[in-house]
Amino acid sequence: MDARDQYIDDQFQTFLSELQALVDQPSVSATGEGIEECARQEAALCLEYGFDTAEIVETAGHPSVLAHAYVDNDPENDAPTVLVYGHYDVQPVDPDEWETPPFESQVREENGEQLLYGRGTVDNKGQHFTYLCAVKALRETTGLPVNVTLLLDGEEESGSPNLLDAVEAREHELDADVSINSDGPVDESGRPTVVFGNRGILVVELDVEGANGDLHSGHYGGAVPNAAWELNNLLGTMRAQSGKITIDGFYDDVRPLSDADRELLDEFEPDPEKLQEKLDIGGFDQGPGGTFLEKTLSYPTLNINGFASGHGEEGFKTIVPAAASTTIDMRLVVDQDPDDIYDLFVDHVEQHASEKVETTVTRHASMEPTRTPVDTPYREPVVDAVTDGWGEEPVVKPSSGGSAPYSLFSNYLGLPHISVPYGQGDNNQHSPDERYAVDHFEKGIRTSVRLLSAVADAQQE
Repeated sequence: MDARDQYIDDQFQTFLSELQALVDQPSVSATGEGIEECARQEAALCLEYGFDTAEIVETAGHPSVLAHAYVDNDPENDAPTVLVYGHYDVQPVDPDEWETPPFESQVREENGEQLLYGRGTVDNKGQHFTYLCAVKALRETTGLPVNVTLLLDGEEESGSPNLLDAVEAREHELDADVSINSDGPVDESGRPTVVFGNRGILVVELDVEGANGDLHSGHYGGAVPNAAWELNNLLGTMRAQSGKITIDGFYDDVRPLSDADRELLDEFEPDPEKLQEKLDIGGFDQGPGGTFLEKTLSYPTLNINGFASGHGEEGFKTIVPAAASTTIDMRLVVDQDPDDIYDLFVDHVEQHASEKVETTVTRHASMEPTRTPVDTPYREPVVDAVTDGWGEEPVVKPSSGGSAPYSLFSNYLGLPHISVPYGQGDNNQHSPDERYAVDHFEKGIRTSVRLLSAVADAQQE
């Protein structure tokens, strides 16, 4: 057996116990619960697991953790460097919705599979912890082949509003050859996944204020503007019956789908009838893109998250609502800029909002899209590393439909960025009873070991 794998086998229960201790420490960025304590725990773990330095980097919000592991413990060595990104913060919890306490991790066997339950097991403590385990395994066996810089975000679940603070403050320490992260689930087929980009996001809120209070629908309905109707009418101006977004300039910077990307999409395009049956829908939405993956990976969207107005509880209340609001997320593709799209959105609202009511736009969060070309020289070594570590050839995706702060590494630092998720499909991230398959954790460690070595291999070619 490979010496690295033998070491992982020998130490795996220790790795699992250390992960459980990390999960047991709350770190909810939305409330701040346990954040400072978890940041200190992460820094201490880095030093315990073979990193040469580890420190807490303060920001305007929650702190980041920055750690360095050098080849032969020498900061002046000439080996390539891998920047690994992860986040130690987690989603909020409602303990009453959990079968067991969310911050008291527990391994349970279900249908012959061992699952580690607890908030943050898969998102993202369990996945980024694989790289600490990989550093330790390499230190103790073949030696570390590359320098590893680990950056842990304390606010990813809140949109990473201050991660740029940490990156700007320590930019001179973030010089690297490539950046890698592991977050989210593997492909729906169960095969591992290598992803070269992700969509960006812009989140806005639209509020409409009409009369100075809700009014009797018999006495005022038909004469006084109904805030719910006014908001509904405004939203209707943003999308054609064809599904195309009608905000002027919305698609101006959208790149045509390249032949290389289309070829990759064709390899893992789901069967539309089976997917529609699984989702219990009668068909896909109209709009740009001829297939499911083209729609969700290659084109931007304007999605209504929710709509609030008037009386929505049990029974009825015959009123003319005085206020209405909605939250919208726009998933953006390369080369769309969230700032430009926000300006276009505001312009559209100013042109189409009714003068009978007051309409307000509030910007909540944004992240830029990012894309590393699929013909990067890191592609083959990374795919080989995942195949060897996971035991199965990965699905290669040009992009994911979700959003993450990886543009800081690709756009700001100028690094090729690659994502290799380790979670299983039914991991319940962001939901009650979040869980991480123990065998995925183990395979993640083996894969992380090989991913670090793959960067050294790519540099030699």
